[in-house]
Amino acid sequence: MKVMTIQSGHSFSTSDVYDGIVAGLEINGVEVVQFQWEKPLRIMSTLISASIQAGDVAPEKAEHLRSFTSWLAAADAFNLAWDQEVDAVIVVNGILFPPSRAKQLQALGIPVACFGTEAPYFLEVEQQLAQAYTHWFTNEQACVGSFGDGPQFYLPHAYNPTVHVPGEIDPAKTCDVVFIGGGYPERKALLGGVDWAGVHLETHGTLWHLDLEAERDATDIGRASRYSDGAIPNADTSAWHRGAKVALNLHRKMMHVENGSEIAIGSAVSLGPRAYEIPAVGGFMLCDDERPELRDVYGDCAATFRAWDSDSLQKELRWWLSHDSYREEWAAAQHAAVLPHHWGNRAKYVLECIIN
Repeated sequence: MKVMTIQSGHSFSTSDVYDGIVAGLEINGVEVVQFQWEKPLRIMSTLISASIQAGDVAPEKAEHLRSFTSWLAAADAFNLAWDQEVDAVIVVNGILFPPSRAKQLQALGIPVACFGTEAPYFLEVEQQLAQAYTHWFTNEQACVGSFGDGPQFYLPHAYNPTVHVPGEIDPAKTCDVVFIGGGYPERKALLGGVDWAGVHLETHGTLWHLDLEAERDATDIGRASRYSDGAIPNADTSAWHRGAKVALNLHRKMMHVENGSEIAIGSAVSLGPRAYEIPAVGGFMLCDDERPELRDVYGDCAATFRAWDSDSLQKELRWWLSHDSYREEWAAAQHAAVLPHHWGNRAKYVLECIIN
């Protein structure tokens, strides 16, 4: 069987999900034909920014131009699928991939599926995109049924068994507590309310260096670049998770940096990628308690604190940091619990859904 996969177009976050799906398909014996268009997209975006700075393109036309260049960059997807005679196409994320190109691929008479990774944060956008696909997979269980009348399925996140494995600890990436992820206001407030005296905390990821209140009024062309500054490779993320005594998993509430909007309470019940990746590499995960799926996956070995409560987080951290044997025992239990949740099993499910 031969499947063409289309990368999200992003250089971080969803690109890790893409790598996991590719690995999962290959584990299942699938020949994978990759359409990786992140580099041409980045080149075109750089050219647009340079044109605006030079005064050749009006700033108000930048978004339209980016949509057009995205359409151009995706042009070879059809040719590649045709030349390689693939049996199916799987798009990861789909936010940047033009819906018209997805519909064009359907002319080959094959399934053209998309894994939407942004529900419920960008639910309305994904609902529109879903109409361009034969099958829609969503990362959020609570949103199944929200994507029109076509076939739609819940696809949980997972860990990449070719990347997320226990290994040697990098002495340069050791600490008491680590959190890796976007520095959204609710996360900054949560961590800012903890007394870190005597505790070595490391935070890495995007947005931590920005004043997001000020960014809401920003209209300059460099804003998108500032939003992505600070991203680190998944391999480094895994090294930090292995080396920390406690690896935090904090789900987010904010939808749009531009207006500070947040998802409705209870609208997200499913876990993000870190919930699988941390235990998979052998790290000890301490997670907020607002996603019910955590108990489904980890049962009694789900170590939690009360979501968005700094006092609760501080109490739990101090306890786990002072009880090494319990922490190591729970880390081992979390690792055992996560083992079935890899992209190989997720990819098998996708294939069963789209290939009848």
